[in-house]
Amino acid sequence: MDVERKTLRRRLAKRQRYQEEIAPLKEKVLRLQVQRLRRAAQRHMRSAQHRNAYHDAQRAYETFQERRPARGSSPDNVQTLYRRASKRCHPDVVPDLYREEAAATFQALETAYEADQVRAVKAIAEALDRWGFPREGEPVNAERTYDPEHLRRAISNLESSIQEIRGTEAYRDLAEAGTLDALLRAQKEQLRDHLRNLQRR
Repeated sequence: MDVERKTLRRRLAKRQRYQEEIAPLKEKVLRLQVQRLRRAAQRHMRSAQHRNAYHDAQRAYETFQERRPARGSSPDNVQTLYRRASKRCHPDVVPDLYREEAAATFQALETAYEADQVRAVKAIAEALDRWGFPREGEPVNAERTYDPEHLRRAISNLESSIQEIRGTEAYRDLAEAGTLDALLRAQKEQLRDHLRNLQRR
């Protein structure tokens, strides 16, 4: 449990560090792009290309703002979902009959949590709440159905999502950088260069 807590604390610290260091730079870059493209669209009112570029930049900025957590907020929700789900599917707490399937579910949950996939963690937690495994020594509830096939499908969907994540640019960047520190330094430098170029114009 102590190792798990330390791992969770490290993940929370990394996410907080990203919010403090990278997100403000990215916001400035997006905001300056919107301002620059708005001026260009106003100068060239009849140009569909300028209007479209402005609207695309504006949508990108709005999407970034929507996805960005509020300052000072913490990802307790993901951690709560993860803990709730792990208590339902950890192989040590289920009867022997379900242990293999519980181990696979727990592994999928761990992978989703480590990849910071909130939707996947939430889906697994909800599936476990509805169809979860009985606990060791717990009488089987006749009203609750334990459907291993449904959990297998959920795991399969989750594995597909993980493969999709591995195909993203962010995942490739982190894999190439090797460490989060190297990736953060590279992203900060790239955003600062982009910001300097936008401010010169």
